[in-house]
Amino acid sequence: MGTYITLSLNGIDIDWGKNEYWTRHHWLFPPGSLGITEYRYAGDVVELKPGFQTTLGEARFRLSHLGFSEQETRDKFDAALSRWNRTANLGLTFADFHGALTRLNFGSLTSADLEPFIWDFNKFMVDLLARWDADDARLDDFLLTLDTAVTLRVLSDRPENLRLPLRWAHQDLIDSGWVTLDDLTDIDRPTLTLQHNVLFGRIHDASEQSSIQDFDKWLANRGLPRTAHYLEQRRDGKLVSKTLVLPTAVRNMLHHPENGHNQLLDQDLLESVEQLLTVARDLPGLVSGPA
Repeated sequence: MGTYITLSLNGIDIDWGKNEYWTRHHWLFPPGSLGITEYRYAGDVVELKPGFQTTLGEARFRLSHLGFSEQETRDKFDAALSRWNRTANLGLTFADFHGALTRLNFGSLTSADLEPFIWDFNKFMVDLLARWDADDARLDDFLLTLDTAVTLRVLSDRPENLRLPLRWAHQDLIDSGWVTLDDLTDIDRPTLTLQHNVLFGRIHDASEQSSIQDFDKWLANRGLPRTAHYLEQRRDGKLVSKTLVLPTAVRNMLHHPENGHNQLLDQDLLESVEQLLTVARDLPGLVSGPA
């Protein structure tokens, strides 16, 4: 039957994969989230194993600043629906989807509630959204293709859900030899690059600093260490060594790929995003509208 990896909210599996087919959810969890957590099996068996755990509230913060603000989530849903309706006729709107999920009291949901749906959260959602289902809508398949991050972000709009535990139970997949921890925590570089560029730009705008040099000073005054070395290539070919905060150095490398005198490592890109998220915590109005 294969070995499973699951993403669960308050003990309810909302996404799963097995063997080599799974979705990387590591980015939802802040640094330090790997610990010992609950693994639930058939027959009400619970075991403690390594896994990632945070709260939906913490995941919401990361979602809101890494591509899933309220408007970005709506846009992603609408784009997915538009693509779907090239060959289907699904009348479900984002407002419909959002209203149905936020009316759901997820905190009281138990595995017994999902038993009639063979413990399949997707089938549970199809039942929840049954009024929009039809033979030509193919709602079941649409929900299967919808980014789990969209569903999570919508669920986080119900305040009572924010304290609920979000767990990524991966250890069985490692123990079975399908993956390593490095496989699970690898970055998606194109996506992370886009997230970095947007987050850097939003914080730069919020700082009201006119230049990148002034913004670098502003970030340093916010507590980011100036330890990143960057070689700037002037128009006359001269190289100038600069010591910057990491997000500025990463921004420069992303914006000036023609300058081959610097090497952007995946770990530096990841750490830069985490540093920017630290700054974003002190800027509650950074994401326009509700986060």
